[in-house]
Parts: sequence; structure tokens; C-alpha cells
Amino acid sequence: MKIVFSSDAIREHNFVKEYSEGFKAGSSTGIREVTTEFRYAGIHSQAQRFSIDGVIAGFFQSRHDFSFTHYVESDFPYLQMHFELTTQGCLYQPKGDFEPHTLITKGQHALLFYPALKGPLTYLKTPGGSSVEIELSLDFLRKIFNNDLEQLGTFGRRLEQAQPALLGQQSYPITPRMIQVLSEIRNCQYVGSLKRMFVEAKIVELLTLQIDQILSARDTQPILKKKTQDKLQEVRTLLLTHLDTPCSIETLSKTVGINRTNLQEGFKQLFGTTIFGYITDQRMERAQEFLTSGRYETIAEVAALVGYKNPQHFTAAFKRKFGYLPKQLLKSD
Repeated sequence: MKIVFSSDAIREHNFVKEYSEGFKAGSSTGIREVTTEFRYAGIHSQAQRFSIDGVIAGFFQSRHDFSFTHYVESDFPYLQMHFELTTQGCLYQPKGDFEPHTLITKGQHALLFYPALKGPLTYLKTPGGSSVEIELSLDFLRKIFNNDLEQLGTFGRRLEQAQPALLGQQSYPITPRMIQVLSEIRNCQYVGSLKRMFVEAKIVELLTLQIDQILSARDTQPILKKKTQDKLQEVRTLLLTHLDTPCSIETLSKTVGINRTNLQEGFKQLFGTTIFGYITDQRMERAQEFLTSGRYETIAEVAALVGYKNPQHFTAAFKRKFGYLPKQLLKSD
């Protein structure tokens, strides 16, 4: 089982990704961890992967100075949970007839299936950010649903018939709880079999959150107009570029040309959280990166970088989000 990645433009980045049958971890504890890094001509990526039987969870930190495309081709059915946390996004355009294109942009997630990958996969230019790809075997999914994928409606039926499928027909906003679960997986302190149990349970929880959100949103939420979505994306960009000194609701409203009520309600619908909640979550995510970078020695430094004048307020907010104190991430000599 393998996926071949090829590129005429970046031959140094051509590679083959091998998989064991059923995604077997091949470890006595049932979990295997691998860290890799790639750096070449304006592209820099670091990957941390957790493998348990039936699942490969990859956490990526990426920066590339331009968009680039790989042609990908697999020899097995491909099922993936995908989360574009802070990178700009990616686009897969399969060559098969009637196969849906998949575009996942910053702050969005998707659950997708292809009987086999075959087509160009484009990574959008990004100044730096993180994404997560969780690859699932069909047997793992069947086990969760007690061999009854009909519970997933059309998506489940298409999987059983080996037809391409994208749950909900689009990508959806990543929620604060999803971000928290992803962080819990990546920063898990358990080892061995306990870590395998924890990672598996969290992936099942994450899949539950995805499916529940998508199936609920598909039936109940009004569709936001493309123009409104573009304005809300502009709001999010403003928030991300001014996390230390965020704009007021009134300023955001006037800047993008959308009234306060539509701004607040539309933002929550599109991104799954309030504007204030989004600011707090992004501050904490950025703080976590600063704390683990080894470049800072005190909590006060990091707190100031993400817009907190009072380190105690920052510490309280950090613990509420991640469940542990920020000082536990500071690297000491």
C-alpha cells in the first residue's frame, strides 16, 4: 500500500509514502511516533505522526513562500479527517469522472473519501501555520459504527460502494472543542499503551464532533451568501494580524461593511465560535507555540506577545483552554 507524490517543479520533494496493511502500528505498545522535517527552496515543513492500528495522525507545521502542486496517486481507498488550523489551505482535484474536488481553507475541516487518489494536490502559499491530517482505515471506521456505515447516510453508503464522498459536500469551521482535542492529542503526556488508549479515544471523540457538526449544520443552518463569507474571512484575517491589540466590534463592522448583528451571528455560524472566543483561542494557540519554541524564558514574555498585560490572567486563560499551566511547556536548561 502506498501513495506516490510527484512534482515536475520540485523534484527534490518527490517521495513515496508506504503504508502497512490496515495501517498496523507495528509496535508492542500499539503506538508508534515519528518526527520528520523537510526544508528546500522556500519550503519548510515539520511533521509529527502518531500511528495506532487503523489510524495515522499527522500534525504539520509548514511554511512555503509559494503555492505548489504534487500529483498524488494511491493504490488503496483513502479516508481522511483534515483540519487546516492556521495554514492557508489545500485543494485536491481528482482526475476521475464525477469525483468531487476538495478545497479546505484556513480554519476549516472536512471528512473525505476517495476509492483511490489520482490527481493534483495543491498547497496554497502560507507564511507559516499548522494543519492536521488523520488517515483512517475503513476497518477502523466500521469498528466504530459496529459494521453499520448506513448510520452515516449517503456518505456511509458511498464508502461501502467504493464511491468518492465528502461529508456535507463541503468543508466546515473548526470549533474550539476540536482545537482543544487536537492539542490534547499532540501534547499527551502518557506513554506506551496508555498513550495508545488516549490517542484512540480522542480521535474517536474528534470524529464524533466532526460528524455531529456537519450533519446538524447541513439540516439547520441557513447558507451564508458568498459575499458575506468573504467579508467574514476578511474579519478573521484582521483578528489574526492584530491578536495583541484586537479591533473592536464596531471597528470591524465599519472596516468590512457589515452591520454588528450580522457580523457577530455570521462569524459564529461560519467559524463555530464568537469573535471574542476566536481571539482567545488563537492567542492560546500562538502562546503554546511560543512556549515550546525554546526562545522565551518567562511566562510574562509570552503573555505580552499575545496581548496579555497581566501574566496571571494569561495563565488562567491558558489553563482553562489546555488543562495545564503554561510553565509546564517552558524549556529549562
